[in-house]
Amino acid sequence: MLNAAVVDNRIDEAVQEVRDFGSTVLRQVWPPKVLARIREAIVDYSARRAARVAAGKTAIVSEKMYSTHGVGTFAALVMEGVIEVDVVSELFSGSPYQALCAAYFEDDAFYAAFSRLGFRNHDPRLSDRSFIPYHQDSYTQDARVPHVLNCWIPLDPGAGRTSPGLEVVRNPCMPDFPRKDFGLKSENAAYDFITIDRDKIVEVYGESFMAPEFEIGDGLVFSENVIHRTYVTPQMTQPRINFELRVFTPKCLAPGVTIADLGHLVTRIA
Repeated sequence: MLNAAVVDNRIDEAVQEVRDFGSTVLRQVWPPKVLARIREAIVDYSARRAARVAAGKTAIVSEKMYSTHGVGTFAALVMEGVIEVDVVSELFSGSPYQALCAAYFEDDAFYAAFSRLGFRNHDPRLSDRSFIPYHQDSYTQDARVPHVLNCWIPLDPGAGRTSPGLEVVRNPCMPDFPRKDFGLKSENAAYDFITIDRDKIVEVYGESFMAPEFEIGDGLVFSENVIHRTYVTPQMTQPRINFELRVFTPKCLAPGVTIADLGHLVTRIA
């Protein structure tokens, strides 16, 4: 078992890596039982939603689209009654991710907006509609919370190897990186408005890409402006579910904004 000094050194190194490169990989830090509970809830919710759509029991356009794209939020899981809110604190509190966040933000009060904790249920055998192009999370973030740290967590084995993973640009990246202009022709209306062109990335940052292979219990931490996308190759034929845990502290808020101003939209998780 690693002693505290070794763990602290690794956290310090990870924090510096996020500061220098925008991202870092955490290895074997998440308890499998908690991850399994989240995965089970996502599978349950996705099946219920697909059944509603197939039976014509929903007129909500977004629900139909999100079902096709395999996307959802933790808030939706809670509203469906397939999981309890305390699982987020259970996942975060006392974890190396919390230690990293505490050192990075130099704060110890952490919050999350459950509507921004997303999941994706990717199955390359059925559809590529859930594959997300290069983008920045800050595009769609609440402007009152401009700074977050996101941890992308695979809930199935083989992500980045036999199933889709995540690719990041190894740079903290400039805010509001120029987006791709599709002109009048849309390639994918759901994601065109956030898409960044790869050639433009290479022009600014060079071939600075990282696409890790993951095991259960691993996570990829990155800041809000880091450009990233779903990483998929023809060899990645297996399905994969992932969960994203975005956290922030009062120090992350825009000038003049308080936690109270965010109301019921956020919850303290540690």
